[in-house]
Amino acid sequence: MFDLFTEEIEVQIKNGISNLYWYKDDLKKAWLRSGVDFKFCDSIFSRKNNGIKLTKRELMDHLYLEIRTFDFNRRLEISRNFVRLLIEHKNFVPQDPKHRIEIAERCALKLKEIINNQQKEKEEKEQLRIKAQMDREKNGQCQLATLRGKFLECYKLEGQKRGYAFEKIFPELMRINEIIVDESFKIVGEQIDGAIKFDGHHYLVELKWTNEKIDQKNIASLYLKVEGKLEARGIFIAMNGYSNEVIQSLPKGKNLKVLLLDGIHITNVISGLYTFKELMEYAISQASLKGEIYCLHDLHR
Repeated sequence: MFDLFTEEIEVQIKNGISNLYWYKDDLKKAWLRSGVDFKFCDSIFSRKNNGIKLTKRELMDHLYLEIRTFDFNRRLEISRNFVRLLIEHKNFVPQDPKHRIEIAERCALKLKEIINNQQKEKEEKEQLRIKAQMDREKNGQCQLATLRGKFLECYKLEGQKRGYAFEKIFPELMRINEIIVDESFKIVGEQIDGAIKFDGHHYLVELKWTNEKIDQKNIASLYLKVEGKLEARGIFIAMNGYSNEVIQSLPKGKNLKVLLLDGIHITNVISGLYTFKELMEYAISQASLKGEIYCLHDLHR
């Protein structure tokens, strides 16, 4: 059935319904079957024009003037029901020599054509949407493959060079995953490695790729940066993982403002095992439901 209600459809309904029924009592019953309220129906059928009762076409005109004040979905429901009466009608036989039933038949055929064209256009748009999505995914996979090569090159670097290289890779990874990202920036007294916006929240990002595992002091530093920002959250990404002290002292159920990720999480994203969006959704769900800010690497466990 049609989703887009046009003036042409309204005209076909008025002409079709007013000529489908010879007797006004049958027209009234059709209105009731189509969802027009009984009292509302009676009020229109009782109207007159210069003392003369309204014709069936005039009744349809009055009805559509009135239902324009209805909620859109209500108007659409009534109109769809009228269309069903026309296109599902099987026997277009006149009930009187003056009965122009052929007009109703032509309107029914025209409405079928309009509905078929709308459905065809809808399917074509859906096919274009699917193709565009597939093209984006294919392009994203190509970009991810290129980024994967850069990521592997990072392992050949040493010390700060590796960390700097990863800071350049991370924004690219976010863009491939269609996540809004700000690259590293400085404010008074602070160096911010980057920030992302996910699900309406801003996250300050701290990136560390050192030989040593990250300790409590580094995490505390990000907490302080987050505390000074309006409704901000934080993501700490330690490529070489966290010390036992950090894991054992993870906060549970209170003051959860920072998520902890590591190199395995990032490697899985870059390898295409899951997207960064899926990782974030999982990490947030674990923090929200279980109070765990360091989530498992296997999202499907």
